[in-house]
Amino acid sequence: MTKLDINTIITRYLKDEATSEEISLLFEWVKKEGNQDIFKNLVKEDYQLKYDTGNWNSEIAFDKFLNEIKSKKASNSFPLYRSRQFFKYAAAILVLVASTTYYLINSSSSDDLNSNIDDNEISLQLYNGRVINIYQNRDTLIQFDNEIANISLKDGILYQHLKPSKNSLKNNLLKVPYGKTISVRLEDGSTIKLNSGSQLSYPSSFSNESTRQVALQGEGYFEIAKNPLKPFIVKTEETYTRVYGTVFNISSYEDDEAIEVVLVEGSVGVGGKLRLQEDNLMMLKPSQKITNSKRDKNSLTIQDVDVTPYVSWVEGVMSFEEENMSQIIRKLERRFNVSIINENKTLDERHFTGAFDSEDIESILKVIKTHTNFNYVINGKTITIKKTE
Repeated sequence: MTKLDINTIITRYLKDEATSEEISLLFEWVKKEGNQDIFKNLVKEDYQLKYDTGNWNSEIAFDKFLNEIKSKKASNSFPLYRSRQFFKYAAAILVLVASTTYYLINSSSSDDLNSNIDDNEISLQLYNGRVINIYQNRDTLIQFDNEIANISLKDGILYQHLKPSKNSLKNNLLKVPYGKTISVRLEDGSTIKLNSGSQLSYPSSFSNESTRQVALQGEGYFEIAKNPLKPFIVKTEETYTRVYGTVFNISSYEDDEAIEVVLVEGSVGVGGKLRLQEDNLMMLKPSQKITNSKRDKNSLTIQDVDVTPYVSWVEGVMSFEEENMSQIIRKLERRFNVSIINENKTLDERHFTGAFDSEDIESILKVIKTHTNFNYVINGKTITIKKTE
């Protein structure tokens, strides 16, 4: 029985849906050495987190739960009436297993765990090399080695609680596939929202570091907690951004022609690969954008902008500001997780401005089509743009 199977069985049991065979498997799993402590710790952690109370006795909860399993295993039936006391514990356990995907990986190898990873879902690689999928509206509880990492996703924000150690100072890697976005709350209170097709490398804790440094590939919207004694630094492939407590957006996709940093509020200094020293950084003011062209590396230009089109994706709005079709296609591919083949190269000569909120990709293409002349064919996740015959 895999560790994910036991999650399903416990959930089904508490909902009175478990079969006799599943109850027998659950009973045998509970009896195995180490599983009782794992179970009690998981239930206790979640109960205290959800109900903010110390009024908890994991031994009593476990004994009652175990007795219920034994009773049902013996009779293959379950009484309609349960004590109020048992409901209290069962409710807490149900909150854990129904809303939480948890991995009990004390003895599992990284290869066994990582083989189940779905590349179409958000993934988090922990400092020890283990990888888990992060699913919307599910909390995740991970136990490994002698530490417990509590990973939770609430209102689209990923929280990670891990007791700092020498090992845990190695970076985590959060990957967001096309078609999805996620926010992550760092240990210092800063929040970073990652756009589709992005990844962020960050430590679990900044406690033993002189700076707060992360690395971005793709696009991220940053809201940084102020700490004058420990500056925040964002590195991309070609730029270095030093933050002084602020809100800003960085777009650094590998297949884009330029890297852009747009300042919403506060202050940032930006440099290229050859301008990493603080006194060489170019300073941005709010409502300014700095661009680093990949064709002319280390060539930084600053201009005043309306920040709205650059940060509207945070609210789910897709904006185009005088962008050609190649740029729009890349945005559509990331947003909707599709592949677009453009056979009508004359479209690259046109530039478009617009904003779309909840529209699907076909509705967006139809709007663009009203302003120019092309046809398109949708075949699964592949869209081909053709010339009008």
